[in-house]
Amino acid sequence: MPGKPLAVVLDLPAAPSDPTPLQYIAVAVDPWPGAVTVWRSGSGASFTPSRILDLPAVIGRTLTILPPGPLRRWDPTTVLDVEISSGAVSSIEDEAALAGGNLFAVRGGDGRWEILSAARAEMIGERRYRLSRFLRGLAGSEPEAARTVPAGALVVRLDEAVVPLTTSLQDLGQTWRYRIGPSGRDHADASVVEIAATAGRDAYRPMSPVHVTARREEGGIRIAWIRRTRRDGDGWEAAEVPLAEDAERYETDILRDGVVLRTLASAESALLYPTAQEAADFGAPQSALSLRIAQMSTIAGRGFERSVTVPID
Repeated sequence: MPGKPLAVVLDLPAAPSDPTPLQYIAVAVDPWPGAVTVWRSGSGASFTPSRILDLPAVIGRTLTILPPGPLRRWDPTTVLDVEISSGAVSSIEDEAALAGGNLFAVRGGDGRWEILSAARAEMIGERRYRLSRFLRGLAGSEPEAARTVPAGALVVRLDEAVVPLTTSLQDLGQTWRYRIGPSGRDHADASVVEIAATAGRDAYRPMSPVHVTARREEGGIRIAWIRRTRRDGDGWEAAEVPLAEDAERYETDILRDGVVLRTLASAESALLYPTAQEAADFGAPQSALSLRIAQMSTIAGRGFERSVTVPID
């Protein structure tokens, strides 16, 4: 007889597929009953089947601390021990990790997920593995790579068993109740577990800009950056990555001691901070600027922010 399922809803910051999943669900049951049905209800009074899962997800807990890690390069020193619900994890070649293999999501104390790839996996006990040689902060989860995640954190392997829970924009901000249990049984069966989840906007939030520069010119300071894209941005042939938004728009906060002095809007990945505004904000020419830059989305509003202090050339 299968036990109650362990069901995890994941709000991931980047979704490359179309239509864009707002949330994902991962379900593990011991033993796996062959298939699991997910029922959904808005009020909790009546439930309708939403989807059927054919594969068990690999869900576990961290056994050691996950310290902060570097971005856009290998993390050769961090080691993370995990205990998983079922299945096996094996090492892969570096090229396979760079292509998106052995992906895991780790949830911190703030409830947010860091996506990372582990090229090395060593079995150290029953259902226990030592993961290493990481690529950290993938798919828009760069801020989460700066955290320290304590032992006991939830970890989910991101493979074909982790499936979209909803893709409808009508579900944004809505809280739904889900019942998950073995297929062929009623949603009120004793083997069914109930959870609630609210669909957020992270999957539609533009990724933070990179390579911010500031250069003084006639009339003010030219602030520029390079935008990124939520999808189809891995190719090297295109002159520029796809926009993936209805229109190109940005907001740039000018900061002093963490306080926003003014917010500038632009329709391209650069803007002029006029000399008159600099004088009004600071009283004198500056040698560096503290900035917070975000690309805008029609659906999600302000995207993930890039906070940086840049020297003025």
